[in-house]
Amino acid sequence: MAEQGLSQYSQRELRQLAKAFNLMGDEAVSEAKEAAGKMAEFARDEIKQAGYRRQKAAGAVKAVVDGTKVSKSSKTGRLDIGFASQRLSGGGNTQKLWAGLEFGSDRFKQFPSYSGRYGRGSRGWFIYPTLRKIQPELTKQWEQTADAIVKKWAN
Repeated sequence: MAEQGLSQYSQRELRQLAKAFNLMGDEAVSEAKEAAGKMAEFARDEIKQAGYRRQKAAGAVKAVVDGTKVSKSSKTGRLDIGFASQRLSGGGNTQKLWAGLEFGSDRFKQFPSYSGRYGRGSRGWFIYPTLRKIQPELTKQWEQTADAIVKKWAN
C-alpha cells in the first residue's frame, strides 16, 4: 500500500478494501478486528493524555476522554466519543458537550475560545490535533497489519 494517510485513500480504494475484508475467513476477520482494536486503543490513550493536559473546562474534558470507547467489532478501528448516558454534574451529558469542548465557541463562555480553521473544518483543541499528530504512525501500523493478514490468508 502507498505511504499516505488513510484520509488520502480514494473512495474506490476504501471500497476495495472493505470488499476484501468481506471475502476473508472468520479467523482473518478476527485478526483484523484485534489489530484494529489495538490501534484504536492507542489512539484513545493519546487523546486521553491530550485531554488531561487541557486547562479550560478540565473536569468536563476529563469526563469526555474517560468515557471514550473502542469498538471491538470494527475491522478498521473505531472510537466513540460522547454519550447521552454519560451525565455530568451540571445536568449536561458528554454527547452534547464534546464538540464545544473540542472546537470551542466565541459565543458560549463555558467552552474554550474557537479553535480556528484547519483546511475545510475546525482545528480542534485535543481530539483532532492528536489524531493528526498520530496519523502517520496509525497508518503505518494499519498498513503493516493489513499486509500481514492478506499475505497470511490470501493463499
